Amino acid sequence: MDSILEEEGNYEVVVVDDGSTDNSVEFLESYKNINLVKLDKNLGAAGARNLGVRRSIGKYLLFLDADTKIKPGWFDGVTNFFERNKLAGAAQVKLLTMKTNKFDYAGDMMGSMGFLIERARGAEDDGQFDEEKPIFSGKSAGMIMRRKVFNELKGFDEDYQIFLEDTDLFWRTWLAGYRVFFAPEIVVWHAFWTDEKPFDHYIDNQLYFRGCRNMITTQIKNFGTKRLWWNLPLLIFSWKVIALIFLFKGKPERFVALMKGIWWNIANLRKTLQKRVKIQQTRKISDKELFNWVGQSRGLNYYLGKLIAYTTGKSF
Repeated sequence: MDSILEEEGNYEVVVVDDGSTDNSVEFLESYKNINLVKLDKNLGAAGARNLGVRRSIGKYLLFLDADTKIKPGWFDGVTNFFERNKLAGAAQVKLLTMKTNKFDYAGDMMGSMGFLIERARGAEDDGQFDEEKPIFSGKSAGMIMRRKVFNELKGFDEDYQIFLEDTDLFWRTWLAGYRVFFAPEIVVWHAFWTDEKPFDHYIDNQLYFRGCRNMITTQIKNFGTKRLWWNLPLLIFSWKVIALIFLFKGKPERFVALMKGIWWNIANLRKTLQKRVKIQQTRKISDKELFNWVGQSRGLNYYLGKLIAYTTGKSF
């Protein structure tokens, strides 16, 4: 909060307390220059962010998670970015791991099978990504967006609750005819997977169930028909393989979580297809064009490495 409010500029701060059970509300009430929205129950990140936008009036939106700290200069950084990039609908800011100069995140490119390909993967920030370059998707822990684009797309899909709701929104931004960039001028430190926010936090938020569920949903909604027909069976097969690996490793709860994620998509297929129809009817760019913009090919070793990392709980 201090890192945000020390900035000069014509901006407003909307903080959504998403049904917290600690002393967050009391802490936030000590700040006088914020619009505090207090929820009695947890909506999930997607719903809370949508509500925050509805309570705001700004032309541009900057989303930050509670476990972040932002570098001074962000106000001019946001406004200047959108003034320079007239076709940009959204952008990922530079995310560094808290108290380090190492990347937490510099955006994703699109793999040939629809999987996300990270650009930075824990590298030291030596300026190698300091270019406003088109990317496929990003993290809502630190992202910016034009309000008119956010409203046009109806914001985050609240059925996601948390995990990949940002990827879905960035994907839909591309399909609507806007561009997504990496915006390195805006720097945010993020406590992702640190002592302040260890891996157990993500387990508590049903990482495996929601991750599997939301990835399948995202592809059903956003892929073109041809790509979806051959990619979706491969994706579901991949999740089943991962589930079996967890089962053999003596982690049946993760096996169950992934199978529940697959089953959720079967049970809710009609609702997802209704969303798909609206997206596909208004899309302005093909899968091939999108891949030409922000796609990258990777060999089998890359995906095997991701598989090993996911099933062992290690970074890759």
